[in-house]
Amino acid sequence: MRLIALHPILFRSVQYRIGDALPADSEIMVGAWLAAGSAAWEEDGQGTVPKKARLATAPPGTAGKSSDGDPDARIGHLPNMEQRKKPRKK
Repeated sequence: MRLIALHPILFRSVQYRIGDALPADSEIMVGAWLAAGSAAWEEDGQGTVPKKARLATAPPGTAGKSSDGDPDARIGHLPNMEQRKKPRKK
């Protein structure tokens, strides 16, 4: 059995991503991760597929014109989201 991260976790100066195997040598931390829902036990060979997040902000580092005239400046654009297209409830 392996302990798998369900959320990003920083532990002992190591950043674990979703789907990474976590160290299970600290009973206190294992209990805290399981209680918080940040980790789960996985059977050997089961294999989980990490979920991919959708970008909710402007893409970083998109080249374009800036308001201050700096040609090396970066701009972004808002992504097309279904939530923005739906009318708001009154």
